[in-house]
Amino acid sequence: MKYFNKTRTIEQKITDREILKHLKLQSDLLSEILKVLKNPN
Repeated sequence: MKYFNKTRTIEQKITDREILKHLKLQSDLLSEILKVLKNPN
């Protein structure tokens, strides 16, 4: 992404924060799934 000026809009910041939150949730979920797969009871 290229910005024509250095300022970012509030919408962009909120969007980025939402994306980061979802990525973290996905990462945590994947970690849990991998743990279960590695250690089948």
